[in-house]
Amino acid sequence: MGLKVKQAILKVRQMLCFSEAVRYGSISKAAEKNAMKQSNFSVQIKQLEEEIGVQLVLRLPHGIKLTEAGRDFYTLVCDLENVINKASRPDLQTFHVSGAIRLWTSDGLGIGYLTDCLSDFYADYPNVNVEIACSLEMPQPDQFDMAVVYSEPTDKTFKIVDKFDLHFSLFASKEYLTKFGYPKNLRDIQENHRICTRDNYVSVWPVWANFMNASKQVAATTNSSAMLLQLIKDGIGIGLLPRGTALKEENLINLSKIKLNLCHRFWIVVRDEVKDVDKVKALIRFIDKASQNLPY
Repeated sequence: MGLKVKQAILKVRQMLCFSEAVRYGSISKAAEKNAMKQSNFSVQIKQLEEEIGVQLVLRLPHGIKLTEAGRDFYTLVCDLENVINKASRPDLQTFHVSGAIRLWTSDGLGIGYLTDCLSDFYADYPNVNVEIACSLEMPQPDQFDMAVVYSEPTDKTFKIVDKFDLHFSLFASKEYLTKFGYPKNLRDIQENHRICTRDNYVSVWPVWANFMNASKQVAATTNSSAMLLQLIKDGIGIGLLPRGTALKEENLINLSKIKLNLCHRFWIVVRDEVKDVDKVKALIRFIDKASQNLPY
């Protein structure tokens, strides 16, 4: 005999809590993201383990790790979530929206912002393929449908559909801070710490240019946001990163005691002839939703 409705609801709740903990790599973070108490969230996973008779996760000081049984069980939970997502769709006609969208952006915006919206987008539009091109130079207008850019376009070929501010703060790895200590202030960083930076930051923010001019130990300069992130994660130095990118990294610490918070505006544009295409309008909606959740 199958589970009664009440029992089934409890089981689904437990499985979804387990899935969220895996997604965020932490029970506490998963509880926070789902507006639940950590203790209640942890109990759900513990009860699930007791009911199926196997340990699913190892509870570590800074998160969780799946056991072998946990990895196998997670595949079942993914199937469950897929069913729930499909059943929750307000408009099943979106399954008939198909084709490719050519999207251009910089690598920094790509990894720090756009990827946040794609998982949900693909759940609703499984037959749409987003072709993401990242480069330092914007391609010709006929080479993309949508773009996320750092400067307001003046070309009448493009239609601006939205604009947002991306916020930046100083970050360092846990290993770096263990080795060199937490800086006291900006002057301490300039005098006694290694700095990693992206080469165009000095042209974006005069305050950063002045800061860098007075800094004694510039460990690395790069033209890639992905490389800058990796340098800081590897403990090479302290650096300025988009908060949306860096706060996802377990190994990075936001130097919130150092009062240096900068922002840069970016624009979402589409070619005028595709602005009313269903798949393009759908992706714009998901990008807009992701933008509203950017950390400040």
